[in-house]
Amino acid sequence: MAKRAASKSEKRTIRVFIASPGDLAVERRAFKEVIDELNGDFAEGAKVEFVAVCWEDTISPVGRRPQSEFNEAVNKCDVFILAMFKRWGQKVPDITPPATSYTEEEFNLALKRWNETQQEPIIHVLFKKIDAAFLVDPGVQLKKVLKFKKKLERSGQALTIPFEDEAAFRQQLHPLLKDAAHRIMDGDREPAPPVALRSVPLPEERLRELEAELSAAQKLREKLEAELLKLKQRPVGKQAPKATAQRVKQTTRTQTKLVLAKREQTSLQLAENAAKAALEGRVEEARQDFAKATDGTTNLRVLYLAYDFYERTGDLATAEELLERWLAISGRDAETAETAAALGNLGLIYRTRGELGRAEEMLQKALVIQEKLGLQEYMANQYGNLGLIYRTRGELDRAEEMYRKVLAICEKLGRQESIATTYGNLGLIYQDRGELDRAEEMHLKSLAIEKKLGRQEGMAADYGNLGLIYQTRGELDRAEEMYQKSLAIQEKLGLQEGVASQYGNLGVIYQTRGELDRAEEMLQKALAIQEKLGLQEGMANQYANLGLVAKDRGELERARELWMKARDLYAKIGMPHRVKQMQGLLDVLSQGGATE
Repeated sequence: MAKRAASKSEKRTIRVFIASPGDLAVERRAFKEVIDELNGDFAEGAKVEFVAVCWEDTISPVGRRPQSEFNEAVNKCDVFILAMFKRWGQKVPDITPPATSYTEEEFNLALKRWNETQQEPIIHVLFKKIDAAFLVDPGVQLKKVLKFKKKLERSGQALTIPFEDEAAFRQQLHPLLKDAAHRIMDGDREPAPPVALRSVPLPEERLRELEAELSAAQKLREKLEAELLKLKQRPVGKQAPKATAQRVKQTTRTQTKLVLAKREQTSLQLAENAAKAALEGRVEEARQDFAKATDGTTNLRVLYLAYDFYERTGDLATAEELLERWLAISGRDAETAETAAALGNLGLIYRTRGELGRAEEMLQKALVIQEKLGLQEYMANQYGNLGLIYRTRGELDRAEEMYRKVLAICEKLGRQESIATTYGNLGLIYQDRGELDRAEEMHLKSLAIEKKLGRQEGMAADYGNLGLIYQTRGELDRAEEMYQKSLAIQEKLGLQEGVASQYGNLGVIYQTRGELDRAEEMLQKALAIQEKLGLQEGMANQYANLGLVAKDRGELERARELWMKARDLYAKIGMPHRVKQMQGLLDVLSQGGATE
């Protein structure tokens, strides 16, 4: 049975326990500071007082924790936070089997209690990002952490949340603890369903190429092993010194080739294993295998597949690093298809980060090479990517010109998938111009093709775009239905950028209806994902929307701060029309007028 909700007059104490090994001292300090910050703003109005409960606060005077005292600290907490990095923790003599460190024991106690009550504590697990280089040869402590991450992922008992640094850790904690407070105060402690494994499918064409290359590598290895065996079994006899030297040289060359062939086969096999794990939703396992597969490799197929994985899972820094290695191998100034592909993908990363100038530069470089080589399919990709940049800047005529070029090429080549995407992009242009009927026609055309092809990702985009049209028309229920359909698909596919967009769209729906708490919840979820992915345009959108929520609550100073953040971000990424819009809201606010 769920605990009763707290009455409006009483103040509820929420005890938050943090467990972590010794390599997260900065984050443990930040945890206490976040608790103080929440008590200073959010908690007062919500009649909530957060209390930080830390391992160091339960240490006995002699430096050892009595087990009863330790159990009491964990078993009384309302929220349990597990934070981990590279260390597993040192085994201590009084630990209870089967745990191998105090950190693991703390987590096991919290999980056991939740399994028994199905209500408490609310558990969140945060992992600090580990550079891929450390995953190749992790060492004893990190190896245990990585094994635990894979075990946790497969169990579905808790959603693991990544963070990169202290600032990101703070950003993650704020919404997590606010959400926990709302659930506790509202008495909403119903058991959460198991965390579903989220599939990360990679391009089938790339996988087929990888399989063919793996088969070829296996045959080459077998051939070299046979040659080496033959050389070793050849009778020595009374060969002349020259013949003996030639035989030694030939044996050495064959052995060297064999070592390289084995290394190549191992890299390809690890990449194939990683791709399979990603498809089955074992993302942590895929991440670890891709780190090993790409270590020292010069195989562009392996790098391309790994890039796709990291880009799709939001690890843009690692994705960019792999593309730079790719360019070092293919030649940054080479006029080849491989170099053009890498430059185009770099452009996409810069666009995602909101660096539109750098993005356009890379895409234009890729396009020049592809035009020289006559690679029409890839030319269409770059025209489409450039169209996205021009639309972001508000250059709608220029964007439409790019999309029309894409459509012409794709209709000529019969690329139905790209035709659907281009219809969707044209629909967005017409939406921006206010031509809603024409926009709806484009999105419905796109949706029909995507359904026929069975492309879930494309369907999700179309549902989201149709939702925007219905929202603009004031058909809020119909818009919400579209957003929920899109969100369900995005969550199933693990597409974090899309998930964030739909959270944001739903937040605007709820804000329009006056459901401000529900609106802020959605917008904060969207913001947390976009901050994690470095999506500056999305972050600016959520600051703008959260400003509307604050204004509706009468929190005008907070609205001003949020709109200033949005304005500055829009200026940074080169969106002058949105800068003007934000400045208009700020001007009206300064004059004490309404901001509709």
